[in-house]
Amino acid sequence: MDLNNIQTYLRPQSLETVENWSLGWSWLAGGTWVFSQSQPDLKVLVDLEKFDWSEIEVTTEGLVIGATCIMTKLRQWNFPEHWTGVKALFRAVDELASFKVTNMATVGGNICLAIPASTFAPAMVALDASYEIWHPQAAPRFVAARDFQIGVQQTVLQPGEVLRRISIPQESLTWRISYQRVCIATAGIAISIIVAACNPQTSQVRFGLGACVPTPRVVEFSHIPTLDEIEEALNAQVPLNDFIEDYAASAAYRQHITKVLMQRSLLEF
Repeated sequence: MDLNNIQTYLRPQSLETVENWSLGWSWLAGGTWVFSQSQPDLKVLVDLEKFDWSEIEVTTEGLVIGATCIMTKLRQWNFPEHWTGVKALFRAVDELASFKVTNMATVGGNICLAIPASTFAPAMVALDASYEIWHPQAAPRFVAARDFQIGVQQTVLQPGEVLRRISIPQESLTWRISYQRVCIATAGIAISIIVAACNPQTSQVRFGLGACVPTPRVVEFSHIPTLDEIEEALNAQVPLNDFIEDYAASAAYRQHITKVLMQRSLLEF
């Protein structure tokens, strides 16, 4: 879509050269969402392409994903075989959209868009990821994935800040993964996403919830839970009023489906 209200398009060579950030400015990465609909409040687009940020780093501490990493590149990367946790990232790409989108969209863009049905947000929460945030005139800061999104299309990012990289610890990358997603067939809209991670050594289980609630949530167990324990923990930590209720599904239905998906996840462990 043409954005006729855009007055200025900037392609800085480095983050430090971006000055005087103002209302109506926005960072531009893949652009698959920005150009998909009208953006009446935007006046200036600041393109990240020339920053030439590293995209994928495999280190002794784990996996580092640059925010500008194209989803398809992440999907095709050859990771260590014992990193079973990357299955969550692969599924996040596969479940998102067609190749036309994933060949342009960035991992960071999906996270920063902060819609409830994000395919990456619950995966990052389940993998205990952390985010590094940069600002042109300030020192970097770090935020846990579970604390990054604070509402529908709302994050902790302040004006001028940008997500630089995502870090996933080595330990989480060796956990077993289950990725469950239920959609409304006619519209392709997810009403619940459950990404479950299980430590093969300790049987600790971490569930990342998405699409059913406005922001990603975490439900954790020190062991593989029983069905009754799942229901009890979900009712206590994510009560019915926390579930989304809209034209796609009622809060009660989303809660029920979420319990079913959590229980189904255990079958893969």
